[in-house]
Amino acid sequence: MKSLAPIIISLLIASSWGALANSLTPDQQEEVKMKSLDWMKVDAQANILKKQKKYAEAQAIYEQEIAERKKYGLDLLPQYENLASIFLVLGKKEQEEQVYKDMVAAREKLNGPDDPQVAYPLRAYANCLARNGKTTEANMLREHALKIEKDATKIPKFPKITSAIGSAERIAEAEKMLAIGQKLMLSDLQPIAFAYFNRAVELDPKNAAAINNRGEARTFIGQDAAALADYEKAIKLKPDLAKAYVNRALYYENSKQYPKAILDFSKAIELNPKDTETMGSKAKLLSEMGKQKESIDAYSKLIAVDPKLYWPYIQRAESYKAAKNYKAGIADITTIINRAPKDSEYYQYRAQIYEKDGDLQNALADYSKIIELNPKFSIAYHERARIYEKLDGRKTQRSIADDTIAKKLGYQ
Repeated sequence: MKSLAPIIISLLIASSWGALANSLTPDQQEEVKMKSLDWMKVDAQANILKKQKKYAEAQAIYEQEIAERKKYGLDLLPQYENLASIFLVLGKKEQEEQVYKDMVAAREKLNGPDDPQVAYPLRAYANCLARNGKTTEANMLREHALKIEKDATKIPKFPKITSAIGSAERIAEAEKMLAIGQKLMLSDLQPIAFAYFNRAVELDPKNAAAINNRGEARTFIGQDAAALADYEKAIKLKPDLAKAYVNRALYYENSKQYPKAILDFSKAIELNPKDTETMGSKAKLLSEMGKQKESIDAYSKLIAVDPKLYWPYIQRAESYKAAKNYKAGIADITTIINRAPKDSEYYQYRAQIYEKDGDLQNALADYSKIIELNPKFSIAYHERARIYEKLDGRKTQRSIADDTIAKKLGYQ
């Protein structure tokens, strides 16, 4: 059976909707998820309008989309580029320049002024200025973009340490190096981050946070054994450093040492009882180990900490389904459907559990609801046809009709 979408919604949001998406509330994340479908539709509509030379209508669509995305702190680059393309066609040079200027400012706000992701909008702005005869300004922006990219890939060389070990000056410098390294990690510049973390450790060998962060950077550059040594050293220096236990747990999980991973996840949660992300990692691993009872208990504790989250209910429902406690799984998905009744994805999850429970009528109702919400979704027609066939005991006109529609819509 084909699945509609990944289960862990938060991962999708974080990867698709910009760095600030993680600061949204669970309900806001759901709003953005649903709005993204609308934005895709209006983008397609705007493209058609541009081909029809209905530029004012297309412009209004892009401006409305920018205003909506701004409210959530999302990336605006594609929308600004689309808007600028209209002003280019219309020969409105000042408006085009302003759009590119705004695009650069938005990306700087999202990622930071020196982040490598600012280079592209800087070059786009430069190209606009060059087209408008502003060559000097354009060249300055291109040089700035090039410098950002060079700085981002350059491993720093640090001067010899002259201050005494343990001195206030040296400890302060170590904290500065640590902060820079953490920012670089957020920009996916792990090799450079490693250099700064390593420098922090050289400056302050007892800085457990720096040692732990160095270990984390090491996992990205293939130094797994050294990373483990860093985690263990950090824990020895600071036994209450929860993040070090999390990192070591992830190392153990990746190396299939699951019991050790569970112990470290548990210790991290003991130190930070409101860390829902780590609670979720532990619960998911327990489920993958086949320990559904323990997984369900872990998800239940997570939900008690933050009942507003969406994904723990979905994941707990999966564990309930694996444990054949279908009624409980259905209840969890129903909780989410009541919050987000227009999100067809959740009806798919519930329909699958209804079917497992032998409740074909409710499974049928959920697939029908998906089709009502998304009439062009081929998989839903195919799944409903399959349920019809089970109910009827054979292929009938209604199952054949749905399969025909599914194929017309691209189901294979």
